[in-house]
Amino acid sequence: MKPSLVWPCLVLLLASAIHHAAMAQSLTYAQQLVVLEQANQAFEQASANPEPEAAQHQYQQAITGYEQLIAAGVQNARLYYNLGNAYFRRNDLGRAITQYRLGLRLEPGNRQLQANLSYARSRRLDQIEMNTQRSVFRQLFFWQHDLSLQAQWTLALLGYLLAWGCAFARLRWRRPALGWGLVGTACFCLVFATSSLMTHAQHTGQHAGVILSDEVVVRKGNGESYAPQLPQPLHAGTEFTVLEERAPWLAIQLDNGPRGWLRHESAALW
Repeated sequence: MKPSLVWPCLVLLLASAIHHAAMAQSLTYAQQLVVLEQANQAFEQASANPEPEAAQHQYQQAITGYEQLIAAGVQNARLYYNLGNAYFRRNDLGRAITQYRLGLRLEPGNRQLQANLSYARSRRLDQIEMNTQRSVFRQLFFWQHDLSLQAQWTLALLGYLLAWGCAFARLRWRRPALGWGLVGTACFCLVFATSSLMTHAQHTGQHAGVILSDEVVVRKGNGESYAPQLPQPLHAGTEFTVLEERAPWLAIQLDNGPRGWLRHESAALW
């Protein structure tokens, strides 16, 4: 970095930190507890309300409270779980799946989030099977869906330290078991280091998304004049990977391989 750019960059970083701190302090802890209690009460009242229209209004009150907490900087898996449940009760599969996915980013091994996400996916109109290559990849790196990025880095560091410990011990005692221990711990370190890098790339590189609109036509190009790419429109809750953004269009790829373009406002990204 050039010396002339250091101070502007530091100023930008400081401004960003102040902005996020201000957001987190927009509600005091006591106020956060009040908003959470009111949102939880609205959800419970809606669940017990025999009148569908009134219940939907109460679910919306719960959603407003949970989203107010998130906007104030509160980040935890339970909050996203509650928000996803409220959206699900409002029959908004796209936003429910979005919240469950965001919660799992914070806590990948959360069984409640995983179960509710699976159930929400089962209610989608479009049941798209994952292609063989991605399916094999998920099976090989199955722990990526149960461990956070921090946990994966910790295991990689543990393997690294154990490998060096085995190496020094083998130099001193020359026992075959220590050689096998060195190989095993080195492989352990390599596996989790690779997994950590892949998880980090997924979080910071390509975006994932889900369709929010009831029905979306995926086109062959970024314009309404292009012909449909798929025989049928896609529906709310269908997930995809973002390949490119050309406002107001997104180039997407589905789990089973097909690519196409859809309008940005019809989907949510994370």
